[in-house]
Amino acid sequence: MEKYIRLSNDVLEITLHPTLPIVHEYYHLPSQQTFVGASDAGCLAINREVIPWNCWETTVEQTNNMIVYQTYLSENDVTLEWHFEIDNAELHLHCKVINDPKEHLNYLEWVDLPLLVCPNEGFETWRAYFKASDPKAMNKMWATDIISKVEHLPVEASAQALIYGAFWNGSICAFIDSDYPLLPLKHQKLMNGTIALTLNTWQVRVRTQKIATIKVTVGFLNDLNGDGCVDLCDYRLWVNRSRPAGDHLYADAIIYKIFTHHKSVGLATNLEECNQIIRAIHNITDGLPQIVYLIGQQEGGHDGTYPTLAGGINLSVGRETQLKVLHTLCREELNTVLSYHANLDDAYQHSRDWDERFVVPDTSAEVGSLQVQGSICHTRDVEIKAIFNRLQDFLDTFPTNSTLHLDNLRLTNTVNRKGWEDIGVLEELMCGLQPIVRWLKKRGITLTTEGYNGLPIDPSLLVSGFWHHDPPDRMRQLLHRRIYGGGRGDHLGRYTTADYGICNNFHIDLSYRRCPPKNLPENIRQRDFGWLTTPTLTWSLQEDWRKIVNCLYLGTLLSHFYNEYEMVSWKEMGSGWTITYEDNIKAEVCLDGPESLKVTMGDIVIARDNDRFVPRNGAIYAFSRDGSNDTWTLPPALRNRQLDLYTLHDTGRGPAPDFEINNNSIQLNLKPGVPVKVVPS
Repeated sequence: MEKYIRLSNDVLEITLHPTLPIVHEYYHLPSQQTFVGASDAGCLAINREVIPWNCWETTVEQTNNMIVYQTYLSENDVTLEWHFEIDNAELHLHCKVINDPKEHLNYLEWVDLPLLVCPNEGFETWRAYFKASDPKAMNKMWATDIISKVEHLPVEASAQALIYGAFWNGSICAFIDSDYPLLPLKHQKLMNGTIALTLNTWQVRVRTQKIATIKVTVGFLNDLNGDGCVDLCDYRLWVNRSRPAGDHLYADAIIYKIFTHHKSVGLATNLEECNQIIRAIHNITDGLPQIVYLIGQQEGGHDGTYPTLAGGINLSVGRETQLKVLHTLCREELNTVLSYHANLDDAYQHSRDWDERFVVPDTSAEVGSLQVQGSICHTRDVEIKAIFNRLQDFLDTFPTNSTLHLDNLRLTNTVNRKGWEDIGVLEELMCGLQPIVRWLKKRGITLTTEGYNGLPIDPSLLVSGFWHHDPPDRMRQLLHRRIYGGGRGDHLGRYTTADYGICNNFHIDLSYRRCPPKNLPENIRQRDFGWLTTPTLTWSLQEDWRKIVNCLYLGTLLSHFYNEYEMVSWKEMGSGWTITYEDNIKAEVCLDGPESLKVTMGDIVIARDNDRFVPRNGAIYAFSRDGSNDTWTLPPALRNRQLDLYTLHDTGRGPAPDFEINNNSIQLNLKPGVPVKVVPS
């Protein structure tokens, strides 16, 4: 064989095959660690057919820090170009389809061609992946993960498709990363005990669209976050920094939904009562920004007429003029964006827009608790432009700006459905939901959705916020400040010290009155709400105000504080966690038991168990769930100044609590459940 080609700098030395686009070996100078790539025993496959290397004509060009291979398959007139470029401790691979006039190339696969191989000894590995589609949940693919020592993993007969993955040994962390949108990576434990990291199948043609290029990084990290150890936190921080941030609209807003009406339970909240809820939260937080989504404002109530999105206002909730007045009041007086909960996935046969050109009928004999009769093929919906007409009707009917909340988004509505085999998950993403997202963004509207819900993608491709922040906890660092909001856990969540300390905003709907009501007939309760694990679907203003205030002050404001800073590490410590942020911020969650929480910023305590002292917008929001009389160190901006204090209530500001200022600290007597705001005079 001809001599290997070499790329090198002060950090990384890489050898490549002299004629084929194959990395042979990596040497990382700071750690003195060698990793291998592949050999020419592997090959490429086009459209599932293995193509031996001797069928390709290849040329190679090299500059100081780049090698370019062109591989030409004369039989089908296909030319691929491979750019290998070294930058610091990263190898960048840019794969391009530069010629395919016969439109022959649909799928490209790497067969026994790993891009990087992890040694067995001394390494740990993390995989974030998705379970097989679940037929009991509309074929959703649930997100999950595993962390393990490499030596403890079993040998695998086939590779596992991942969305994220890395391995590390305390002195180096290595990974491959790709901008391919759907499960871009594969890991496989081989017979010799190593793990092969490979690019997943590249689907080049996606109906009328093409993915004609992909960009790949092979990275070798030292101590990126400066905590003295090279581990998984460094990889997640790298991923977080390499992706765009989410819409900052959601970073410091109190986000919640108001349940107004459901056909089986009737009215839960009318528009005047919505006003009361929004105003109460405005007062109890002294005017912090809110984003409020109304549920059931359309004719038919919650889920009543989908796929119809407009259909007129639900007169059980209020009149059109009332909605417009409330929308204006929220914007001009209550620092609130008023928007709506909508649904792009579920369909009911009584809807005027039921259309089997894009509705996939539910042919199962079993009827679910929500009585859904079909689901939407987003690809076909977009291709016949029906969705854009329905969305425009919606925007014409309901005053909307900035944001919209979509019930759980699915890319799996056509999976395993007879007659829809040519439309898969990638088609639903690229030809369905992404065009819808772009259409809304052109109108100044970004999206939140129910949760990860098994979307096998980086969720920022579609949304900026979750209602239920339900991905595995080990993904939180790489999603931090990219996906906002949400409460930790399942559909109705938990409201524990652990959840608040990690990130727990509202993810239970609010209402004015109890929903479902106590007098709901048992057969209807079982049919429509049999899945509920709690007494009610909502927290009501009438019965659950204390819970609402606790969630605001124990969780939401703490989450807003976290959102101001980069998360630099997330570490599991026994049954608890230590989470660190820039500016010397540390959250110690449940280290000393299920009720223990301590969040500090240097010498300033931000949270202590169920007490809070949270800086926001030049002020301090102080709160105690059970009452306390403690001394708190003031942030520098409030030291040596005259301070004003007042309590906050659903009706507005109240008298100051007992307090005493001493040098750089303040002693506060906090009553149970009564927030206090501290501001400079």
